[in-house]
Amino acid sequence: MGHLRSAATVLAAIAVLTTTGCILPPPLPAAAPSQPQTQTPQPIPSRTQAPNPSNTPLPEVTPVEPDAPITLTDETVVDTGELYAGNPGETADGFFPDAAFDMLLAPTLGTPVIAPGIALPTTDAGDELYAGAVHTRDESLLLSTTGRIEMESSAGRFTCSGTVINSQTALIVITAAHCIWDDDTRDYFDRIRFSPGYEQGEAPYGTWEVEEMWVPEQYLEANTRWLDGADDDGWMGFDFGFIRVAPRGGQTLEDAVGGQGVSFTAETNGVVIAGYPGNDDFDAEVLRYCADDEVNYGAGGDANYGADCEMGDGASGSGWVSNIDEATGAGTITAVYSNGGSTGAYGPPLGITAWNGLQSLDR
Repeated sequence: MGHLRSAATVLAAIAVLTTTGCILPPPLPAAAPSQPQTQTPQPIPSRTQAPNPSNTPLPEVTPVEPDAPITLTDETVVDTGELYAGNPGETADGFFPDAAFDMLLAPTLGTPVIAPGIALPTTDAGDELYAGAVHTRDESLLLSTTGRIEMESSAGRFTCSGTVINSQTALIVITAAHCIWDDDTRDYFDRIRFSPGYEQGEAPYGTWEVEEMWVPEQYLEANTRWLDGADDDGWMGFDFGFIRVAPRGGQTLEDAVGGQGVSFTAETNGVVIAGYPGNDDFDAEVLRYCADDEVNYGAGGDANYGADCEMGDGASGSGWVSNIDEATGAGTITAVYSNGGSTGAYGPPLGITAWNGLQSLDR
């Protein structure tokens, strides 16, 4: 989950949809142009309780429920991995993930490899993804569809990560809810822009303006309880969201970069997490990745997948891509980076709530 560094120091049956299809903000007026901050993940396994200056009784915490009854057995028509990484859906603390839904969106290029394992060397260090490779979908769909998100509000400018997905409008990016909803203002960020293939100040496919946003009501309810002083981590199971960008020059986003697949089945065969961390040794300028061939679920009692990955600030919103085809970089996003750091990375599996949210925006 993201909170921030100093502003002074620095985004069907299986139904298959197939479709095909920017300018960084000017420097802020200052002696030295300020850089966007990166969203900082909260501690794991729980967030620090917010202040309660009045010492009034904290509200009773009610676990956030998904949009459908929790899936107890794997009923997907085509297996894409292990449901909830082999663990029960309800966590030790009584939280539930988004209920698994038998829906799979194919990537616009390549065919996901439905088999255990991952396509890249296992690493937890945030290595540069395909160092030296050109950020084109001919090289890898991972390189072209992953991008940096810049957000603005009255609290400042920040960065996260996101991934272009296959969609009917060909204009949709998936990211974390906290990269769309600003805790400081308790509202959507005032302005969000997305630069696919971003690398060291260069946006090879331009920067796309976001015109519509969606986050789950479950996230807003649980996150608001925490902000109001309740020690509640229910938001972690629903920290995902979608943004829809405006067409650019008569072209859709997928026309430009392609779209990654998405699995709403809560299954995974291991993941590759790609994004733009900005903490510690990172600067949110280079696309980096972690890869873990075995993920876990329910760490700390929260409804999240866990992976060995030390990326943090700015990596929020990164797609957890499973079943990758090494030749094309095509796979299926099964979760997004919600929070983490040196203790690992955590991301909520996508299910029926995510699917319904996508449908509400993808029109």
